[in-house]
Amino acid sequence: MKKLLPFTVLPSLFFAPHVLSDSYFTGSTNDSFVEAGDMLTIMLPATGLFASWMYDDFEGTKQVVFSTATTQLIIEGTKQTVGRKRPNGSGWKSFPSGHAGGAFSGAAFLQSRYGAAWGIPAYSLATVAAVSRVHGNRHYVGDVVGGASIAFLVNQFFVSPYQAEGVKFSAEKTDDGYAVGVRVSNDAFDQERDKSNVTVFQKKLKHRFELGIGANLSDSSGQVFADRYLETTDVVDESQPFAYINYQYTLENFNELEIEFLPFETRRTGVVKEAFVVDGYTFNPGDEVYTAYQHAMLGSNVYKGFKPIYGFDYKVGLGMYVHRVGLVAEDANKDDSTVEEDHWRAMVSGTAKGNYSITDDFSLLAKFQYHFWEDDTYMLAEAGINYAINHEWDVGFKYGYSESKFKDANFSAEYDADTLVLTFANRF
Repeated sequence: MKKLLPFTVLPSLFFAPHVLSDSYFTGSTNDSFVEAGDMLTIMLPATGLFASWMYDDFEGTKQVVFSTATTQLIIEGTKQTVGRKRPNGSGWKSFPSGHAGGAFSGAAFLQSRYGAAWGIPAYSLATVAAVSRVHGNRHYVGDVVGGASIAFLVNQFFVSPYQAEGVKFSAEKTDDGYAVGVRVSNDAFDQERDKSNVTVFQKKLKHRFELGIGANLSDSSGQVFADRYLETTDVVDESQPFAYINYQYTLENFNELEIEFLPFETRRTGVVKEAFVVDGYTFNPGDEVYTAYQHAMLGSNVYKGFKPIYGFDYKVGLGMYVHRVGLVAEDANKDDSTVEEDHWRAMVSGTAKGNYSITDDFSLLAKFQYHFWEDDTYMLAEAGINYAINHEWDVGFKYGYSESKFKDANFSAEYDADTLVLTFANRF
């Protein structure tokens, strides 16, 4: 659990509450839960500073400051570039969430620097802050996933575990395996600590955390319902931004465990041209409406790996995903007219993926995945390129095509998507 907590808590946003005072599309909730989230955004990084003071750890102070400041600079730059409209319509700086980034900066620092005794409660509180932003209708789920993940990755770059100066670790290969030793000098009991004087032998990196930031080029919500039922309709965010997280754990014999979470939501406005019903409420021709189409998935795969051949590494996997598709609609000119229908489906998944090393740094990627159960199906095909900055960090770019068919839903959700995605990953 040392550094896996971000992935164990972020998917809890799958069940994030949407409780609004008036309108799902133009209203905000201002309650004690939202206020608590605002306070935690400040208190968690401040707790990191306080902890470094408790330990007389000036190196830790520098790390939490650099990590938190860099996270906010990256988030603000991304906000300016993406320009996603907030779910309550209050502005165009929704993606990613700065509040989630601040809270998870503090939590990630406390976990990485001082261990689980600090990290477990900190990550729990950071999740409360992230959920409060969705609850208050300030952010989409993907916004807080993006902000929290940026904080975690920046933390991985800046923050190292706390160790007293004068403590040195060593490892030596023997006939039976490895001999590990620890040597403690008088410097270990000095008040000043400096991580540059700590020697730690390198271990195998079994974990990989990936953040994907993408855009959907297809009019998916138009295919679901808008093309049939609406006229003079517009997508609120033309690029339809989204974020996902993917965690991989390397097993023996090239095998692998994978967990991923992807929330997606597209909103649009329009005028009804053909009457439709959502959760018993009828929208009639001429009504001005707000609509939102949502699709989120959370799942896991186990892969059988094979020994790489001439630079080609490939795996086949079996797993299970839970999908949630939802349709929210509201009459723009009537109070208390928000209605919602959703459909949950657990599906079996089969996956084949591989990468081919062009050079030591560049590789080509390909993936095909298929989910199914009864009449509901989901298919994904991806291809892209990846660049390894070093043995810990890599970045990539890929194109994906997907087809979703949820015929058992109250509304027939059938659509395809064309996505372009930037990926940022860390191995640890």
